[in-house]
Amino acid sequence: MELAFFADEVSKEDFDEAVRLGVEAGATGIELRGGIWGERVQQIDNDTVERVKDTVAKYDVRILCVGSPVGKCAHDDEAEKAEHHRMFDRMIELAHAFDTRIIRGFALWNPMRKEEGRPRPGIANHLDTIVPFLAPIVQRARDAGVTLSLENENATMAGSCREGREVADALESETGSTDGFSFCWDVNNGIRCDEVHLPDGYDQIQGRVTHLHVKPNPDKEIEPIWGSDMPYETLLRQLLEDGYTGAASIEHWGGPDLMLKGVRQLRKILDRL
Repeated sequence: MELAFFADEVSKEDFDEAVRLGVEAGATGIELRGGIWGERVQQIDNDTVERVKDTVAKYDVRILCVGSPVGKCAHDDEAEKAEHHRMFDRMIELAHAFDTRIIRGFALWNPMRKEEGRPRPGIANHLDTIVPFLAPIVQRARDAGVTLSLENENATMAGSCREGREVADALESETGSTDGFSFCWDVNNGIRCDEVHLPDGYDQIQGRVTHLHVKPNPDKEIEPIWGSDMPYETLLRQLLEDGYTGAASIEHWGGPDLMLKGVRQLRKILDRL
């Protein structure tokens, strides 16, 4: 299993330095979202793409996921949704340039996300909005030989794995295929939606996970998984036994030093596995 990290959480301005530090801590790849010499992934031009490629080649790592913001837009803003459709075309170009199949995406903002307690929106009530938005994206991904890896994000409509599965089933009914669509499993995000990660959440997406986010518990440690007594090693072993071939990616540890601590802790677990 490859070990990725969000380089922008190590340095927002110096991509080269962020990659160097991550590799020294034990990473083998990058999830490319921001910190690309001050730019976000949706902003970079082709010259910067070549600069990124030179940098990762220098440190013998790969871009393992294009950490796009596609789908983090309002469900009732047609202009913004159209902009995100256009953005996805660029994400496909970047995935091809960086030789990765994985493009992270989301299922539209939860319109109640700013309310106290962030109540869940009731996914079934919004599928008639989510599916028309995501179906063209998934079809483009399928045609391009890449996959939209849908992250369960508690600030979006699909925060739990169960909600993500309902989106997947509705998309399959609409498009007639599961190609071009998969899951980016953010374990902590599911827990924040009151979902038990294993087995409940995992059972919803088993066999369709193409990317994994690893966040710390409240003590800023990798073990145990937040809100449980389960070690991450148990979860990672289950994924591997089920044939998982994607990366585990360190995210949101709370600053550069903590991010690198997370990389080192995950490196030890993956080496044991």
